[in-house]
Amino acid sequence: MDNPFKKRRTELITDRRTLLSLVSPTPIEEFFKGSESDLIEKLALVVGTPGCGKTTIAQVVEFESLATLARSSRGTINKDLVDVLGTCGLLKNGQPTLIAHRLSMTTNFRDIWELPYQSSTKTALLRAFVQAKSVLGWFRQLEQAGVAPQDVEIVLGPNAESVAAVTSANDSQAFRQYARDIELAIFKVVTALVPPDEKDMSEQFLNTRYDVFEVIRAIRVCQWPEASAAGLSLRPMMIIDDAHELHPAQFLQLRDWLKNKAMGVSRWLMCRPDVVSADDYREALAKEAVPIEDLPPGSTSGRDYLMKLMQLGPSRERRFSRIARDISSRYLHEVRELARRGLEELRPMLDQPSPALSEGQLKQLKEQVDKLAKESRFSEGLVANLRSRVPATARPDEALAALRILIHRERRRTPQLDLLPDDEMVREEPVTDDRKVASALIEGARIQLMHQFQRPFYFGMDKLVAASNANIEQFIRLSGALVDELVARVIRERSPDLSPNAQHNALVEQARLAIAEWDFPYNAAVRKLIEAIAARCRERTLLPNAPLDDGANAIGIPQSEMDTVLKRDERLARVLHFAFAYKALVFVPQYHCKNKVWCLLELGALPCMAYGLTLRRGGFIEDTLSGLQGMLPEEV
Repeated sequence: MDNPFKKRRTELITDRRTLLSLVSPTPIEEFFKGSESDLIEKLALVVGTPGCGKTTIAQVVEFESLATLARSSRGTINKDLVDVLGTCGLLKNGQPTLIAHRLSMTTNFRDIWELPYQSSTKTALLRAFVQAKSVLGWFRQLEQAGVAPQDVEIVLGPNAESVAAVTSANDSQAFRQYARDIELAIFKVVTALVPPDEKDMSEQFLNTRYDVFEVIRAIRVCQWPEASAAGLSLRPMMIIDDAHELHPAQFLQLRDWLKNKAMGVSRWLMCRPDVVSADDYREALAKEAVPIEDLPPGSTSGRDYLMKLMQLGPSRERRFSRIARDISSRYLHEVRELARRGLEELRPMLDQPSPALSEGQLKQLKEQVDKLAKESRFSEGLVANLRSRVPATARPDEALAALRILIHRERRRTPQLDLLPDDEMVREEPVTDDRKVASALIEGARIQLMHQFQRPFYFGMDKLVAASNANIEQFIRLSGALVDELVARVIRERSPDLSPNAQHNALVEQARLAIAEWDFPYNAAVRKLIEAIAARCRERTLLPNAPLDDGANAIGIPQSEMDTVLKRDERLARVLHFAFAYKALVFVPQYHCKNKVWCLLELGALPCMAYGLTLRRGGFIEDTLSGLQGMLPEEV
């Protein structure tokens, strides 16, 4: 069975129509929201971790995708996606407005940096290689859409006569051939076993600059269905993917060059957070748009380029539920064994009733509660009063676990009964208020039951969404494990409803496996750090009186202390940078609580599941700077 959830990476889906049918329009809408014009007019620096959807968005924007959607009969492939692209301006009157090509930074681009040439020469080669490959990519996109080279016209800006003469821009086929010659010349230099001397290189291979991005304004398709008599005018666009594969110096050179406002080409530079400075990435997480590092005089990110973080901030994570629901429906449609039985929604198969403890376990729990009440010298009336605070909708085992928490709380606030003169005296009236138990405390009771009796906790669609950390690939990977279980059940002619126990085990196993597979920089230090944080959170969560209701999954450092240490402790700053970037930790600055301002370091959803902690946000343990530094392992 070909499980589309197991593919995860959209690069593995070669058929464009299949890819477009699986794409949820909601992430595209979120990406463009509020910055539609800037993403086309300025350099857009798109920063995100693996699986956040960078490449998928790039593939949707490519001309082959736009042309496929435009030519499909009334949007039969993905009508919702067509509507969103029209709103974003990528389709107008049902026709593409851009001709975009995604260019992945292969080793050949990085190898340019290793050539024994002057920095200026290597920079010129990198620029020429990028531009030549982009031009060839545009023509290749047109050919895949059925447009012949002779039906293409290159539109240059004013005062471009010299460039037109050198590049043969007046003849589209010659223009493409010139780009092919440039690419071939650089390719021969880069792949040579022994690179030629710089002088020999300029004499034998290439001795001219290639700067078409500054003069090209449009690519006109003379013959296009339903286009006007003037043809279809397309704005050229280059999407550089995996820019983090470049040498750091190359990345900065490329970024600074692409900031040029004179360029008539739309340009996106996509990269992982690895190449972004730790300070600025944290600021971007807090403010959603800041410079990457100190900018040269006269340059600002808002005016020269746009920094776009792919991950949703805490205030927008709730929108991910809609994305997850749409993605799961599209992927389930491709699972034949499920689609054949009309199973097109994941939620009904996952949202199962909470499991109950066995009779023996329930008896053991009740005995513990009765013993605790007796040891606390609480009267039956007082215990009944506490029990009445638990919602009637709570299951018997959950109600007992919640009552146990309430008894511990009441006991902590009750005067020491062993000082009373009469051993037979019992407490009749509660000291605590009689408010109804909040849902968070019931959740805390479930977590305690999970640790004491291995009662499943991580199950249901809401838990799956929360476990995804608003990361599309993480959601698909976790869902894939559950879909495997579902398919196995329906093949055996069993109910498609997946038990809470099966869901819990599959999700926890996937979380632990994903953490073990971390291979980003400082991954060993990050593992040790989250292990130390998780141990403290788990200890606080399992306190008998559940002081934080559903427990803690974060530590809080005074914001002033955090600002100070991150400026002077470079190693801690780098470790935290990669922990934030890969969602091992979630950065929550400027958190106001108890008349103080905290910086929260929240465990990501995967560590929370691996260590049995709540997926809800807000519960944290107060700590200090020295406490945080003490959790960081020494450098090996």
